[in-house]
Amino acid sequence: MRSKITVRNLSNLPVNFDYQYGLASMLYFKFASADVKLANETHSHQGFKFYTFSNLILMNKRHDKSGLCFERAFFILSSPDDRFIKSFAEGLLQQPEFYLDGPKGKANLGIERIEILKDFSFEDECWFKTLSPIYVKTIRKENESLREIDLYPTEPKFYENLHKNLIERFSEFYGKAPADYFDVIETADIKPKRIKIAESYRRCNLMSLKIQASSELLKFAYEAGLGEKNAMGFGCVDVVNSSQQMKNLTADERR
Repeated sequence: MRSKITVRNLSNLPVNFDYQYGLASMLYFKFASADVKLANETHSHQGFKFYTFSNLILMNKRHDKSGLCFERAFFILSSPDDRFIKSFAEGLLQQPEFYLDGPKGKANLGIERIEILKDFSFEDECWFKTLSPIYVKTIRKENESLREIDLYPTEPKFYENLHKNLIERFSEFYGKAPADYFDVIETADIKPKRIKIAESYRRCNLMSLKIQASSELLKFAYEAGLGEKNAMGFGCVDVVNSSQQMKNLTADERR
């Protein structure tokens, strides 16, 4: 299930460029206020979190070098588990105002509208474009110690780990292995990003990618996201040439 959440900037102050962690924290707080039991289960669970959200899509962006300045924006919230979307929506409607940090102080925002989007039917091939950057990492040995390394789409390991992560998350969510056929056959519009999450930076990528895979894997990628740290706002994708309203977004609009 996917929802489109429209917000209005009530204070007219800019939001920090690196707002993803603040938006993730706000969403979890609203989620917990609506369904404490499910939120506790999700928080205490050591495995994957089965939801993701997009970047803010600015509807009337104004130039401001210090941050993102806008009157209205929206973002996509997506999960293969309808309970997540319903609980998020309930929490947001109960307390529609929230804030995100900005260079000139806290920017107050308010939920203006929540829409449930229509499901999409998948076959065995699909062009995806990212609505938030994909993050993939690996562990490598450097100077006799193990270190986390962020991967880029120029490395074969990026696609190997992207595939492995998708299979593991699908298997954990459904309790069974999927029909395991997955191949990224083409990529385009790769745009590297560096995003601050808490006190560390993650190197990730906006991009478009054409994937051949089983329909159930493509559907899961669409609903749960691609790559890692989806609940932090990474890996939310849309279908290129679909009937959805976001299909004509440019890379700049998806900042």
